[in-house]
Amino acid sequence: MIYNSVAPLKEKISALGLGTWVFGGGRWWGEQEDEVSNAVMAAAFSAGVNLFDTAPFYGFGRAEKLVGGFIAGNRIRKNIVISTKLGLDPDAPGFHNLKRDRMKKEIEESLSRLGTDYIDIYHIHWPDPAVPVGESAKTMRGFYEEGLIRSVGVSNHSVSEMRQFMEVCPLHFLQPPYSMFNRGIEEKILPFCVKNGISVLAYSPLHGGMLTGKFFREGCIPPRDLRRKSMKDFSEPFYSAEKKAFREIEKLAADCGITPSAFALAWAMRGKGVNCVLAGARTPEQLKENLTAAEAIPNKAVLSQADKILNEMAAKT
Repeated sequence: MIYNSVAPLKEKISALGLGTWVFGGGRWWGEQEDEVSNAVMAAAFSAGVNLFDTAPFYGFGRAEKLVGGFIAGNRIRKNIVISTKLGLDPDAPGFHNLKRDRMKKEIEESLSRLGTDYIDIYHIHWPDPAVPVGESAKTMRGFYEEGLIRSVGVSNHSVSEMRQFMEVCPLHFLQPPYSMFNRGIEEKILPFCVKNGISVLAYSPLHGGMLTGKFFREGCIPPRDLRRKSMKDFSEPFYSAEKKAFREIEKLAADCGITPSAFALAWAMRGKGVNCVLAGARTPEQLKENLTAAEAIPNKAVLSQADKILNEMAAKT
């Protein structure tokens, strides 16, 4: 496993982190047995993955409880970097709620579910259009100064929003989406993070499962969870363009002796300024496949070929 230094944390974090979105289960996240989720965490920890990323919104607390229970049951709190979030409320308009009282309630509930008295990396999940960035930043600074959190992060924030945040509170981490099929952060966001010493934890590196290839098989059925509503990839012209690009990427991966999933993860890991790639896994077998990416970074020539394929795809969409 590759490990990277990320300030202000003293410990290094694994280049591949475990995303726990799927542990939420149910209608939004897809059916998932807790026993299997625990097996995934055990396999990840055994393989050297030391960053577990979760959120109270994943299963409305279910994922956090599972992570906390696994860590407590194995007595490995000091060996795991916990990354979690706040700011989403299923009862609020648009699901956003960064009011001060709500933020205080959320951190208390997350600490309880996780069975810890501190959170290593604490992110604002999404900006709240109804709350000025500076106000939520002030509350996060309070958590940081109290020692409830060891570092401050935001997720899904623009450069402008990060600048506003940094006027009030230190900012150590950004968690944006990043994959072969979603390269939006490359132009402005990644350079800004590199310049300002902000570590990047990239999520959705398999683009909601699209880069596994399972949705390009003949007769495939689009996912029946949250992805079907939130992703444009199942409509045209995106689906056809991505399918063609995937077939070409699949050949590159085969030449490297790895699966398309591992290739996609390795591609994301090589991004300048990307400190960790967060990948979920429904089973230990999926996790094992993901882990091969950490040891199989394709060479520059192969990566250049991949970029050419992706640029051609982007021109069609």
